[in-house]
Amino acid sequence: AIANITYATTGATGAGITGLPAGVTGSWLANVVTISGIPTVQGTFTYMVTLTGGCGTAVTTGTLTVNPDNTIALASAPGTDAQDICINTALTPVSYNTTGATGASVTGLPAGVTGSWFADVVTISGAPSEAGTFSYTVTLTGGCGNITAPGSITVRPDNTIILTSGAGTDNQTVCVNTALTDITYATTGATGAAVTGLPAGVTGTWAADVVTISGTPSLPGTFTYLVTLSGGCGTVTTGGTINSAPDNTITLTSPAGTDGQTICINSPLTDITYAT
Repeated sequence: AIANITYATTGATGAGITGLPAGVTGSWLANVVTISGIPTVQGTFTYMVTLTGGCGTAVTTGTLTVNPDNTIALASAPGTDAQDICINTALTPVSYNTTGATGASVTGLPAGVTGSWFADVVTISGAPSEAGTFSYTVTLTGGCGNITAPGSITVRPDNTIILTSGAGTDNQTVCVNTALTDITYATTGATGAAVTGLPAGVTGTWAADVVTISGTPSLPGTFTYLVTLSGGCGTVTTGGTINSAPDNTITLTSPAGTDGQTICINSPLTDITYAT
């Protein structure tokens, strides 16, 4: 609504008012011209008050400048106002073009991300340092209207991996051809995992956020394995060792036949030796 504009008149029997914007009217009553209302169109309007009746031609003019409501429109690529990113990863900058405002505030951003207004452009940028879903609001200041724009930033934490089988299961020693005690890891964030470096007969799988290493090693040796998470955020790995011990062996190393001697009583035995 405009502040009422009033004119006192003398001598006239009426008045005509022209040039007003839509929504604003002028009237004459008891020697007073009153201009009031709520303009519904924008622009600069020069109005004229012309008295009627009485003597002479009496005219006065005035101006009403009607500013439009502020506007805000996403100027960066579609979808930049609803991003899903990893923690400590730079946001694709979000920008909004504005009209009418003399400034803007941005609330609800995660730590590490800031919003600024300059030359009729709001810019949101930075690298979020906390995880979560953040709904932000851009609010224009100055100018006309209560104009806001919403958006969201979903910040995913880094993947995690934790040993959930018994302590030491990630550093086993077993006999060759003997089943391993299953090794399990709980994971978060990942969409899969690869396990490398396992002995033949042992496999690693990922399902429902759990890595499972199981099987029966069919070759002896010391095997250092590596679990690498895939998908999600961050490069997250862990490892362990499987020592597959060969079967015991025993071999006669003294001369052939010494393990089947016939000797006289009280005579020395030819030494019998075995390597193990």
